Amino acid sequence: MKYKNFRTVARVFVILAWLVGVGTFVLSLASGFIAGGVNIVIGIIIGAVGGLISFIFLYAFAQFIHVSIDIERNTRRTLRALLEEVEMEEVEKEEEVKAEKGE
Repeated sequence: MKYKNFRTVARVFVILAWLVGVGTFVLSLASGFIAGGVNIVIGIIIGAVGGLISFIFLYAFAQFIHVSIDIERNTRRTLRALLEEVEMEEVEKEEEVKAEKGE
């Protein structure tokens, strides 16, 4: 695999997504309770929406990195398979030519 560090970066973004998502929710919930009154509901809503959105974006970025790594790996496998197929066809053609010439 060519890009080894990208897996680590993706893992960091997954961890960061969970920390930011849960942290945003908890902090906004706490600030809503500190403010009191109607602000509790507003704090819960803002925290849930903000935490969810931040989690989704960070987690999606981590998944994008994984998809990019998979595309790179599959492209290399396909190239290897195609090169092997071309080499096999060339060997078969050479054997046919030799057989026709009587060698």
